[in-house]
Amino acid sequence: MSVQTHYLIKSRREEYQDSVNANSLSSGTGADLEYLRFKSATISGMFVNPFKEYRPQTAFEFVLVRIMEFFESIYGSRFELHNKLPQPHDGAVEVEDILKVLKPNIEKYRANSKILQLCLENNNFQQFFNQDGGNGWLLKGKSSLRNQLLFTWLGQSCTLFQISGINFLTDPIMSDHLFSPSFGPKRLTKSPLSWEDIQYATNNNLNFVLVSHDHPDHLEMSLVNKIRNESYWIVPLGLKKKLAKRGIHKVVELDWWDTLDITNYITTNRKFPDKYEIVCVPSMHWSGRHVTDSNKSLWCSYIVRRNGESLVYHAGDTGYSEELFNVIGAKYQPVTLALLPIGQYCPSWHQKPRHISPQESLKICQQISALFMKGIHWGTFKLSGEPILEPKNLLTALAKSSNKSAFYKAPEFGLTYLIDLNSKKEIELHT
Repeated sequence: MSVQTHYLIKSRREEYQDSVNANSLSSGTGADLEYLRFKSATISGMFVNPFKEYRPQTAFEFVLVRIMEFFESIYGSRFELHNKLPQPHDGAVEVEDILKVLKPNIEKYRANSKILQLCLENNNFQQFFNQDGGNGWLLKGKSSLRNQLLFTWLGQSCTLFQISGINFLTDPIMSDHLFSPSFGPKRLTKSPLSWEDIQYATNNNLNFVLVSHDHPDHLEMSLVNKIRNESYWIVPLGLKKKLAKRGIHKVVELDWWDTLDITNYITTNRKFPDKYEIVCVPSMHWSGRHVTDSNKSLWCSYIVRRNGESLVYHAGDTGYSEELFNVIGAKYQPVTLALLPIGQYCPSWHQKPRHISPQESLKICQQISALFMKGIHWGTFKLSGEPILEPKNLLTALAKSSNKSAFYKAPEFGLTYLIDLNSKKEIELHT
């Protein structure tokens, strides 16, 4: 399969170059066509990564790394989690002081959800455009509900974000254990929200669940059984069948580069002022919950767009490919908020093809012109060799040296952030 994938990449590159030479394409048209090099592909019934940077795992490597993860999880939760910080500051003495869980501002989510629902019911969107959203919240001046983007990190790549009262949950996992209470890594921090909290925050209207791939730390099946058909599930190819076996039918499968108009999933009200889309873009990773289903489904990232503007980029899990992110940037930049994974990058000989480091996350920010970036996928489970706090500390230092500290940061667990989409300013909403 590795050899066949190599020839697939080679043939696609040659085909693209031949097209450019034959048609004397302009640089703009060439960039448009270049994404075809990164279409999804299967070999022998399994999805593969069409990126020259990717190296597939051998069976020996797969087993070895699972054993390493087991011992790392024990070390992380029993020893490292209770280490004293080498340079205590701001009252933080132990690792737990940095991994503190804050209370999300669920009343803000709920108020916005109610306003949107009321506007849709009454077929009147005056309150939707009113300054300050009509609920007493100010963002250095006034902000209408339509211009409010809320974001809260719940751990790993699980986030709750809201655009103009429309609610999205990404890569849902809230359990205290990755597999079961008796086996596998234990969560380092409790989830800031339960499913019941999310129902309350969204006023029983969680519009969409975005799933990047089916790894256990990105898709918790016990939570799937709770959400069921209360939301629309947006998933990559191959996952619809798994969800259907659990009685879930509100599922849309997407392939790389597919664009889904989700406006009618939000409302059929013709007066609704905006057009929303979800774009499924490639990532460099793999899938599967067991050895037998490895790479039988696709993996991906998502971009939520409004009226052609990229608002949120949810990367899920991905390794770094310079060419890929150049293409994504050329097609969809600028991005208001990028949710990028910054943990699980050690040991690099194994992790580099599948996960990015804090340094690589900043490269991606440049390539997609991200205004704000939240570094997630760290500090939730101990699954790799780097120290628990290293991803956060590295990102903080790198952002500071780039004069981006106010824009690129590792978020606090449970803290609700509000970005005004008009003024492009951000504040923290403490409870």
